[in-house]
Amino acid sequence: MMVEATYEQQRLHNWCQTPAAHLSGSEQAPDFIERMGIATLYPASPEFPNLFSAYVGDPNAKTDSGWDTPSGELYTWRWTLGRQAVAYYSALIRRRPTWISWSLLPSMLRLCGELRSPHELYHTGQLSAPAYQIIEALEAATEPLATSELREQAGFPRGTASRNLYLKAVEELEALMLLAKIFPDEGNTMYHVLVRQHYPEHVASAERLSQPEALRNFLHSYLPQAVYANPKSLAKDLKLPLSTLNAAFEELLSGQQVVQLSQDGKNIGYHWRDTATVNR
Repeated sequence: MMVEATYEQQRLHNWCQTPAAHLSGSEQAPDFIERMGIATLYPASPEFPNLFSAYVGDPNAKTDSGWDTPSGELYTWRWTLGRQAVAYYSALIRRRPTWISWSLLPSMLRLCGELRSPHELYHTGQLSAPAYQIIEALEAATEPLATSELREQAGFPRGTASRNLYLKAVEELEALMLLAKIFPDEGNTMYHVLVRQHYPEHVASAERLSQPEALRNFLHSYLPQAVYANPKSLAKDLKLPLSTLNAAFEELLSGQQVVQLSQDGKNIGYHWRDTATVNR
């Protein structure tokens, strides 16, 4: 999507992807995640901010496999931030590690998550047997389970085939926002929890929201920082019907909160208007 250079620069500034605005360390990450609402750990989508690009201050910087590089340092942030419980942590945007602020979590659970019980999903054929094995193991556990414990108790023995089956099941559950990861101790171990059990207040809040309300909350959090948006791309990343996104943007357009961006006479996106400034 072609946008004005000023809009692009404002987005990069807001997302801390410039040398002047970049994050100097993990201590600035909690405020960054809260301000963004949603941020991936590493670059996952051009439509969402990420901690790596914000740390290096460059949207074009490449990640690598080194431990003594910014990529390696960012890898440790999941534990640094996770032990502080700064935000919800799972894989959501393009199935990549994603942080969601606590204030936005109910809306995202309503928009992208599955609020029906796993038992109903399984018995209606909408949840695989391996995923249900993980659900049952976590429900039977008295505390969060580390990966090795979860695999053992859910019936995924050692071996490549079993590991792949387990990883696919975890991916399935994370995509439905039924499974999250936590870091409750000082070690470098990651634990798994069921969202409904571990975050009951957020689930209850999500259940009280309608989808239009949840989408409105998301867009009012996302757009001031993103500056502009492409509904088609957002729909793909959030796995929402494009018609749903278009209807939400039409509502914002009628309220003069966005203006259309056009190219070759076609609507290609929307630019957020600071209504407080516009209406002065």
